[in-house]
Amino acid sequence: MTYTHTNGNAVRAAAITLALLGSATAQAVTLNKGFVAEPFLDTGLGGTTSAARPELGGLVLQDDLQAFSFNGVSGTVQNRVVQETVSGTLDFYWRIVVDAPPTGALASIEAFRLDGFGYGFINDADWRSDGLGNTAPFIARVFNPAAHPGGAINFLFPDPAVGPGPGSYFFFLHTDATNYAKTAKYDLLCAPSNCISASYDTFAPAPAVPEAQTYALMLAGLGVLAWVTRRQRKPD
Repeated sequence: MTYTHTNGNAVRAAAITLALLGSATAQAVTLNKGFVAEPFLDTGLGGTTSAARPELGGLVLQDDLQAFSFNGVSGTVQNRVVQETVSGTLDFYWRIVVDAPPTGALASIEAFRLDGFGYGFINDADWRSDGLGNTAPFIARVFNPAAHPGGAINFLFPDPAVGPGPGSYFFFLHTDATNYAKTAKYDLLCAPSNCISASYDTFAPAPAVPEAQTYALMLAGLGVLAWVTRRQRKPD
């Protein structure tokens, strides 16, 4: 997992500026991937709704809850896979809810760090302001594929972090994938001590699975090839 910590005030200022730029039109947010030598590139997320992006509407295929607890911070991460009604492609959602801590304890989540999602599928991210939650990831940080070829992105909650209460809004990666599996990993970064959670499995795009008839044709083709090979080797 990967996270580069920067000055909190600088991150908050960048978040506000980038989010304002991104909120001018609530359309697809194309993530900045114009790498030269940078270790990561940030994109501001302004938030969107199903009214602004109707293509996001669809059928929930998976809706998993994963409990976490580390360094006095506990809660759940909700992982959702949605199949779009019109296109049939998949979008991947997450939502963080933090439990009320013991009296006097400080507990919040400032980053959701995703790895192994597939660099080619990390193109369009945002958060849904028309659902549950009251805290948003205002920055999506994509990491250079030269160092992270599997595809790594951090959703940053610079101000405020996700504390006890309603939790975060759903944030997502919009993809053109048609299959999925639990092949990616995520962890969480807490504030203010920058502690890191364990790593958890999460859904990500997966290669297409051949249909049964495709397997049958492949086996038949191999059988014919083996027969031809034997005939060629048979002495006259």
